[in-house]
This record gives sequence, structure tokens and C-alpha cells, in this order.
Amino acid sequence: MIKFWCFVFALGLGVTARAQKVTVSQEITLRNDLSYDLVGKIDSHFILFRDRGTKYEASIYDQELKLKTEKEIILADKTCQLLASLATPQSFFIFYGFRHRGDYYIQADQLNGECTIISSDTVKIFENVILNPNIRFARSEDRTKIIFFTDEKDHEMQVALYDLTAGRTVYDRKIYFKEIFLKEDFRSLLVSNAGEMFLILEKNNYRSRKEKHVFEVHCFYPTAEAARMFVIPVFRFVSFHSKFAYDNVNKQLVGGGIYSQKNLNRAEGVYYLKHSLQIGEEERLTTYAFESRFDEEMTRRSRDKNEFSQLEVSEIALRQDGGALLIMEIKKEFERRSVYGSGRPLNNPGGFRNYMLVDYYYEDMALFSINADGSLMWSDILHKKQYSHDDDGVFSSFFLFKNPSRLRLVYNDEISSENTVSEYVVQADGQYQRKSVLSTEYVRLQLRFKDAVQVSHSSFIVPSQRSMRLNLVKIEYL
Repeated sequence: MIKFWCFVFALGLGVTARAQKVTVSQEITLRNDLSYDLVGKIDSHFILFRDRGTKYEASIYDQELKLKTEKEIILADKTCQLLASLATPQSFFIFYGFRHRGDYYIQADQLNGECTIISSDTVKIFENVILNPNIRFARSEDRTKIIFFTDEKDHEMQVALYDLTAGRTVYDRKIYFKEIFLKEDFRSLLVSNAGEMFLILEKNNYRSRKEKHVFEVHCFYPTAEAARMFVIPVFRFVSFHSKFAYDNVNKQLVGGGIYSQKNLNRAEGVYYLKHSLQIGEEERLTTYAFESRFDEEMTRRSRDKNEFSQLEVSEIALRQDGGALLIMEIKKEFERRSVYGSGRPLNNPGGFRNYMLVDYYYEDMALFSINADGSLMWSDILHKKQYSHDDDGVFSSFFLFKNPSRLRLVYNDEISSENTVSEYVVQADGQYQRKSVLSTEYVRLQLRFKDAVQVSHSSFIVPSQRSMRLNLVKIEYL
């Protein structure tokens, strides 16, 4: 276990010093591991769940990230497919799938802080399936509900909602659609703290059908078989990318993305929508054209004159008053061939091919703060430039650390083992500071901020994976 303190100054201010306490666990070798999952904080412990190929194991750490014990976990089958994990204050759940006599089971095992299984439930059974279903899931904001669903078929979706507090499956349904093609129209599936399911579809998102362009929101309720459907017309534009969230405080659906009205080769602005999902209530749909200063700021940093089209909504931070902050990020991928026309075999059982490698670029972030009435409060660009190759971009992007008074966007300056970790500290009024958090030059860390977990109002844990070695890193703001 390594512990050190980092004192940093706000760039350009140089007045007030703040400190972070950084604790690093001992190194774990991942040579035989298939995957790992940072579950989070249970009681006073931190849990890391590992699939070691031949067995499943939990590593238990204390508050100072000292490894207390490693314990083997016996699941219902030796060849399980791990689906998700969810932590509660005193326990955590492991959800996994396995086959038995032609059926496919989704199982939920509840474990206490000492990683002993205290309950086991079957969430759903897929009967007489030849291939394992492609299972996806969504969690409620308060982490008491989790919903598993499939979207492999065009007109059929299977869903199962599990309530962690009650320890049972609330509903298990097969939903049929007549005029919907899920593979093409599906955009998002959300679950509220009350167990309501919201399926968001987008139809006619083409320039030739722009006058019929709509979002369809299908609402399913735990206590009723009948569903409600709301149509949100967006015929003014074609969307490039969208993301949605459910506001449990204000009981409304919130979403946003990038749009174009005329030139489909270039994004023209940001759209924001809000709907209470009540009969008779009007939706609020607002667009914000990119300002000229955004054009100048973004394009001066790149020869690509179409940077806005690469923007994606990464996070939606909801406000108590019904407003929201859309956090967008430029994401680009470029494929390249490892062998050009040589035709030599590359360990490919299917024959000869040219293996494709991928370069990943995660660059500037654009923030739009929107009031409850749909008006734009402020917007700004936060600069970063991350590049990596052939790693699925796991070390790129940022971690959103939430605090009642401010937001922190924490990220790697460069994708390497000798790197500076930086953050943007954003206030509610749009004021921000860029700070250095720590340097990994001598501690040889490579942090995966996409997999970080916030464990309190002042601290979070992030895994560091370098080659086949893993450390857990806790960052506390003092």
C-alpha cells in the first residue's frame, strides 16, 4: 500500500492550495483473469470481484486499501457469464447468466460485506434457447432496481425488473411491437426509482423523412400490464447522437444530443428535450445553434472542419430545480491495417485477412447548462486531447465526480504510464478551474477513469491497469 499527498494550485490563480490524499493498493497479477469488476464500498470495506477463468474470487480491502483477504465465491455454474454488480450499504449483488438443460438463467446472488452468499434468486429463465441471449441492463438512480432486456429481434423485447430491496423479480414480460424495428429505432431504456420502465425509440431520422421524425417513449409500470406511449415530434432536424436520463426528483424525462437542419455533413447545434410523461402535458424541445466562437475555438485546434459532428453526449448531470447540464465529448475512431495486402495468416481460423487496428481520439468537451424553462444558462468548451491505439479507449474520456456545490471532470492528460492526471472543477454558474490532481511518473499507474466509482461526497476509487497488473487507487479531496 502506497500513500501520498498532492498539493495543487488552480492554474492561473496561484493563491489557494488544495490537497488530495492518494492511496494506492498493493499490486495484483491478472495473468489468468478473464475480467474484474470494482463493486464499490460495502460497510467499511471495498470489494473487487474477479473472474479468474477457473473460479470466481472477491478481494476485500479496508479503508486504506490494504488487502484484508481473498475469498472464493461459488456461483451456480462454473462457466457463468457475469452481467452486472450492484452495491447496497450492507451488501452487494452479483448478476450472472448460465445454461442448464437447454434453458438460459439470469441469477442474482446477494453477498454480505464478508463476501458470503446470503441469498440466491432466479431473475429470469429463457426457455429452450439455442444461443445465449444478448443481455443488456439498466439501473435506477438510487441503485435499488435493475432491469435486464434483450433487443436482438426487430419486433420483440424481453424484460425482467429485479428489486434489490425486496429481493425479487417485480415483472418478467415479453413485449411485442408491430411497426418498430428495435435494431434500428432503439435509443435508450431507463428505469425509475419507482420501477417504471421507459423505452425511447427514434423513428424517421432521415432528411427525406424529416417531417415525420419523432421520438417515441413507451412507459411500462410495475403494477399495470397496459403501457402508455408518448410521441415527441422533432421534425425540425435530423439528430446525430442522443442520450436520455430520468429525473426522479422532478418526475420527468430529460434528453439531448446533436442536430442538423440543412447540411447533414455538419452538425449545427445542440437540442434539449424534457417531458413529464403525463397525459395532456406538453413536451419542451429547444435547440441551441453553435455560436461562432465555438466554431473558431474548436476548429483552430484541428484541421478537421467538422469537429462538431464528432460530439457525443457522455453525461447528463441533473439539477434539483429541473435544469440539466449536458456534457459532450469529441470521440473519433480510425481503423488501420496491420498488414497491407500481404495476405499472410494472422492466427485467423477463418482464413486469410488483413487485421484492422484502431486509433482512438477523445478530445475537447462542450458543456451546455440549461434552465428548467429550457433557456440556455451558459455554455463553454473544456480542452483536452487524448490519443491511444488498440485499447478500446479504456484509459480515455473522463470520470464525473458529483458534489452538491461543484462537479469535477477527472481525466488522463496522456494515455501512458507516465502521465499527469488533471481535472476541471465546474461551478453551477459556469466558472471553472483546471487543476493537476497527481502525477503517475514515479508510481507507474495507468488509470481507467471510465470504471471509477464514487464512494463518498469527497472520494472515489479508480482501477489502474498496467500490462497484466492491477492496483486500486483512492483519491480523497481534503
